[in-house]
Amino acid sequence: MNSPTLTDNLPSMAARSRRHLRRGGTMQPYFMNFHVKGEVAGTLLMKSPEPKLLVDISPEPATQAQAPGFRYPARVCFTVREHQLIKRFQSLISIGDVIEAHGSFAQTGYLPQGNRHVDTIFEMRSFQQRSVKIPELTYGGHIFSLPHSCLPN
Repeated sequence: MNSPTLTDNLPSMAARSRRHLRRGGTMQPYFMNFHVKGEVAGTLLMKSPEPKLLVDISPEPATQAQAPGFRYPARVCFTVREHQLIKRFQSLISIGDVIEAHGSFAQTGYLPQGNRHVDTIFEMRSFQQRSVKIPELTYGGHIFSLPHSCLPN
C-alpha cells in the first residue's frame, strides 16, 4: 500500500483549521520542517512589499492523456524569502529541473494571497539541483532522444 504524501494531507489539515476557527478557537502557530524532491513546475517572483519567489514543485509530470494541456497538474507551492537564495535559485534552476529542498512549514493564520486566503506557508530555506531538463534534439523534422542510461540522475 502506498504511504500518504504531503499533498494528500493538505486538504484535511485545512478543513480541521476551519472547523477549529468556526468553533471560536484561535489559530495555534505550528512549526515543522519539510524535505521534498520533485520537478520544478513553475516560479513567480513577487516584488512587493518584500520580494519573495513562489516555486511550484511537482512529484511527477503528467502525460497528455492524463491531463490534457497541463504538464504539472499535481503541485505544491513553496516560498523563498531570503534575497540571496532567490538570486541563486533564479540563476541555477529552470522549469523541469529536479531539485531537493528543505525548509519550514508554518501555520500562523489566514494571509491574503491574490483573491484567496492561505493559512499554510512552506518556506524553502535550502535547495540542491538534482538533475537538469535535457532539451529535445531535433533535425530535419525528427526528434532524437538520448538513451535513458545516458541521462543524469
